[in-house]
Formats: sequence, C-alpha cells, structure tokens
Amino acid sequence: MFNFSQLNEIQILMFGLILMRMIAFVVSSAIFSSTNISVMVKILFSITLTVIVFQTVATSEALLRLKELEENLIIMVGRELLIGISLGFVTRFFFFVIAMAGEIISISMGLGQAQMFNPMMGNMGNAIEQFYTIIATLIYLSINGHHYMIQGLVDSFSYAQVAQVTFQTTSFVEIVYKIQNYFIFAIKIAAPILVAMIIIQVGIAVLSRTVPQINVLVTASALTTLLGVLLVFISLPLLIMQMGGLVDLGTIDFFKFIKTF
Repeated sequence: MFNFSQLNEIQILMFGLILMRMIAFVVSSAIFSSTNISVMVKILFSITLTVIVFQTVATSEALLRLKELEENLIIMVGRELLIGISLGFVTRFFFFVIAMAGEIISISMGLGQAQMFNPMMGNMGNAIEQFYTIIATLIYLSINGHHYMIQGLVDSFSYAQVAQVTFQTTSFVEIVYKIQNYFIFAIKIAAPILVAMIIIQVGIAVLSRTVPQINVLVTASALTTLLGVLLVFISLPLLIMQMGGLVDLGTIDFFKFIKTF
C-alpha cells in the first residue's frame, strides 16, 4: 500500500520527478490536454499515474543515482518536463494530420472563414476541421488509442530513466524527417474532395462561358459548398479507413520515439 507520509527525502524527490513527466505529458498530449477536461482532473490523473508507477520506477539504483546527482535537481526537472512534452507532442500527430486535411477541404469548399473553437487542438478551426476531429477522436478512443498513450508513457521510464542529466537529441532529428510523411498523409486524405472541387470549379467556369446570364459569384459559392458537403459524407467510409491506417502509423512512430531516448 502506497503511503506518502512514510517516504524519505530522496523518495519524495523521486516522486516529484516522476510527477513532472506525467504532468508534462498530460497537458501536451492528445485527448488528455483537451480544454473540456478541467485542470483539477488533469492533475489528479497525473498524480494517480505517478502513484501507480512509483514503486516500479523508484528502484534502489534510481534512488542512489538521484542521491548522487541531487545538486543537479533543476536540470533533472527540466529533463523530465522536456521528455513529457515531447512524448505528448508526438501523440498529437494523428490529430494534426486530420486538422490539416479538414483545413484543406474547407478552403477548397469556400468555408475557410467559418471558424469555431476546436477544444481538441486548443485553437480556432473551421467547420470541416471540427467535424473531422470529432470523428478522429471517436475512432481513436474506439480502438483504445488512449491506452497505447498511457502504456507508452509508462514504458518511457524504462528507456529514459529518471534521475539522469543526459538527454538524447537524435530522436528529435528523426521525428523531423517523419513529419513530411504526415504532411503527405494529410494531402492523401483531402485529395478526393480536393480533386472533386477542382472539377466542379472547371465545370462552373465552362457553364459561365456557355450561359453568360448566370451570376457566377452567387451560384458558384452555393453550388460548391452544397456539392462539397455531399462529397464529404459520401467519402466518410474512405476517410475512416484512412484514419485507421494513420492511427497505426502514429502508434508505431510513438513507440519508436520512446525507444530512442
């Protein structure tokens, strides 16, 4: 049974270091960082995770190492925060791709100015982006993506042990190269709607030349939006299939990133 009152000074410092990584991960990761979740719940969740993994992480070797490096406590705290934020940022790649695809589709449909707050990404987004993000969140939760996030966070203590002052930077270089794959994935998701919008715009241009009496400025906007929304719903099965592949790719890269620390 975990009893905080029975911990000595070194064990309390170890608990604090673990908690720093947990908090940094929770406030920067997908799902858990949503503004719909209160700050108190995030803190309680971080403390709960810390209590669960404390006895496993706080080994005799780790406590001895912390005692020897106690004068470098500020550096160790910064290291834990950086690791937690980095892991949380990697988990958001899946939602970054979906948001980017939604943004591309919205602009092609003429809905770029229809902005609303996106609680998952923590910024303003358009209607299609919000719609895609909601679907992505449901898919991510349905396949237990949040469980993989927690599992990866716990596994990170095996590869990036607590109470150390060294930090591997090669993992960040690899992530930068992988980001281009996610940009390509976003374009692939938006490609069917984007190509359809280009064809529709060409058709409207030909129609305006054939029938000059048509008010293109009024007709084109309404027609593009109507057909675009219709195509979005028609392509939903393809979108869900692509999201499944994207989740697999993001999970693989997440665990690879953990092992590079």
